[in-house]
Amino acid sequence: MPEAQVRAALAFHTATRQLAAGPLTVVPGGLSNYAWHTEHEGQRYFVRLGAPEAERMGVDRRSECVLLATVAAAGLSPAVVACEPASRLLVTRFIAGRHWLRADACDPRNLRRIGASLRQLHSLPLDAGVRPLSFAAQAEQLEAQLAGFGPVDPRAKRVAAQAVAELAARHVPPTLCHNDLHHLNVLDDGHRLWLVDWEYGGCGDPLFDLAGFFCQHDATPDQRRVMLESYGEPSLTRSPALIAACGLFDYVQWLWFRLWIATHPGAAGEYEARANALAGRLVT
Repeated sequence: MPEAQVRAALAFHTATRQLAAGPLTVVPGGLSNYAWHTEHEGQRYFVRLGAPEAERMGVDRRSECVLLATVAAAGLSPAVVACEPASRLLVTRFIAGRHWLRADACDPRNLRRIGASLRQLHSLPLDAGVRPLSFAAQAEQLEAQLAGFGPVDPRAKRVAAQAVAELAARHVPPTLCHNDLHHLNVLDDGHRLWLVDWEYGGCGDPLFDLAGFFCQHDATPDQRRVMLESYGEPSLTRSPALIAACGLFDYVQWLWFRLWIATHPGAAGEYEARANALAGRLVT
């Protein structure tokens, strides 16, 4: 089914028609999307077919396409060949590199590299087609969707409320943000870093890109300092705002995992373990 759908989408789009009948090699590992590698006339491509339910999980395909055009032009993401929200198709140039391992995200040299990449991202001009994204609003939306599956732990919800209150006093210009800087979304070709998987990107507080990277890799104070020095904001290392952003990021991630588990019985796997780990971090 997915392969037939993606071939039909490739055939429909003028820029990708020549790829529709070619070989498609499955890229394993995706839970909510399907992905392949393919090639044509010596050029290699990455092909993704988005899940139809992604909007319920917080994805905006139209915004993603606009954002991808901007970050690809800046050299932060692979060049876009086609991005079609209606068919949920994305085709980019293939980058010959490797995705980071968790250990790579803790290496001081790499921390400086990702800090510099984020500094560049957060300095790019905004585009009116990129959606504004609020982690506080995301939390409310996920809570509402989870209402039919049981109550949210009041202790975790209290952590989120305190974080929202702390961040309310923070007045910074919004920037373009990735919002899901997991090590698997960093592609390293040995010379430069390419950030991929922009589904949850948008326009918002840049602090959440920093907080998200730190939270998803359990960064130590020293690791945070190294990255923030490269980013150009070393004073944020122990700031209450960063601590609050980490708490709210963890809460939104926890709600997302819970919603996935609730709506995909029997397919939780690693997500259940990650949800439990986040719950432990939020309520201690």
